[in-house]
Amino acid sequence: MISWEGSHDLRRAAGGLGNQMFIYAFARALGLRCGEGVTLLDRQDWRDGAPAHTVCALGALNISPEVEILADSGFAKSHLPRQNAAKALMIKYEQRRGLLARDWHGFEAAAAPLLNTLGLHFATDGYTPVRRGHARDFLAWGYFQSERYFADFADVIKTELRSKTPPAGEYADKLRAAVWPVCVHLRRGDYQKPENAILQVCTPAYYARAIAAVKAAHPDASLFVFSDDVDWAQANLTTCGLPAVFLPRGEAAADLALMQLCRGFVVSNSTYSWWAQYLAPAPGKQIWAPDRWYAHTKDSALYLDGWKLIKASPAGKA
Repeated sequence: MISWEGSHDLRRAAGGLGNQMFIYAFARALGLRCGEGVTLLDRQDWRDGAPAHTVCALGALNISPEVEILADSGFAKSHLPRQNAAKALMIKYEQRRGLLARDWHGFEAAAAPLLNTLGLHFATDGYTPVRRGHARDFLAWGYFQSERYFADFADVIKTELRSKTPPAGEYADKLRAAVWPVCVHLRRGDYQKPENAILQVCTPAYYARAIAAVKAAHPDASLFVFSDDVDWAQANLTTCGLPAVFLPRGEAAADLALMQLCRGFVVSNSTYSWWAQYLAPAPGKQIWAPDRWYAHTKDSALYLDGWKLIKASPAGKA
């Protein structure tokens, strides 16, 4: 492990498990590319009730011992003042103009060469190439939601981000016994807050269209429904006559491991959904996804080749 006096790639870990996994994948690939150790800074925003931020759950996965997770929310301010000050200015600029009100990818890509020279990479939207530069320490801030950040180390990332514990128990047995198991993921929770209207695109109508497409392609499919609001899913999901199992919500990493036993995926606009389909080892797996990730303004770099896109509409529209 590289000491604090040496060279570091420092990433701030925030958000739910899906976001944490993208942060890990970005940082791990950058470290491997540059031959450096990596430290993830656990911001612990959940202690202050920050929405959609959860306890760092990466410890349940096969993460590399070469990656250190440091629970010190003030480390960057104390040890990387130049990078932290530049990061704070970027955050303030975007927040004042509406973080969700526009797509910031073009602005962040234009700023990247200068920021990388200062030892900072800032990328909240889309894919912005990173150049390590010559700064002794390097701070990265963002969500890094694109496979392009780690595609050259995809096999390593897939191995390290699978669960330490293979799925077992009643639902694992049902998934393994199914002829063509399909994971249907419904994200509710913080997505339903008025301030998150931009995320409200996976309506019951979207799921009805997606499941109809599943049935047309695989009449022998069985649905396995994962949600943070199982009662709502049972009341609102149209299964199109396919057998369906509604799983009780468990630990995030354990549920993610169960999802990976599927051969088909009806995903929501959620990074948790994204990782379930990405890590699933089934040959010939198929993915049905919303044709938009956001209700307006933003594009997404999360779409992969081969996905079948299903019409999704902002809440309140058909």
